[in-house]
Amino acid sequence: MFTSFSMDAKEKVKNQAKQEEIEKVLDDDDKPEYQEKIVFLTSTIFQSIIVTWCLLVLSMGYIKLPTRMFGMDIPDQPRIDSTFAAGLLGNILAGWGISVGANGGNKKKKKEGETSGAIPTGGSYQTIIVKQPLELIAKPAEVRRVDPITNRPIGDDGKLL
Repeated sequence: MFTSFSMDAKEKVKNQAKQEEIEKVLDDDDKPEYQEKIVFLTSTIFQSIIVTWCLLVLSMGYIKLPTRMFGMDIPDQPRIDSTFAAGLLGNILAGWGISVGANGGNKKKKKEGETSGAIPTGGSYQTIIVKQPLELIAKPAEVRRVDPITNRPIGDDGKLL
C-alpha cells in the first residue's frame, strides 16, 4: 500500500507541476502586454485631464466673467497666475513630442561674412547703382585698410584719414 500511495503522490506532483508551467507560460505571455495597455491608457487619460485643466486655467486668465450671472452677483475676480499651468502644459506636450515655441533649432545661422545691413563689417563689398530704366552697374570693390583700434580708414601714406 505504501508504494501505491507514493506513486499517486508522485503523479499528482508531476501533473500539478505541468499545469503550473502551462499556466505560467500563458500568464507570462498575456500579462505584460495587458498591463502595458492599461498603464498606457491610464497615463494618457490622466495626461489628457491635466492638459484640459491647464488649457482651462490659461483661458481663464484672459476671460472676465460678467458681474451678474444667473441672477447672482459675482464678486470681482482676481488675476489668475498661470505660470504653473503653463509649465505643466509645456512638459506634457513635450512628452508627447510637441514643442511649443521652440524655434531655436530651426533658425538658420548666418555665416561670418554675411550681414543684414548695408554697412560692411569686413572684407570687400560692391556698390550697386540703380537707374531708371533699371540698369545694373557694378563697380569693382575698393580695398581700404582700417585701423583696428579706431576703425578709421588708413590712407595710402599710412596716416589715418
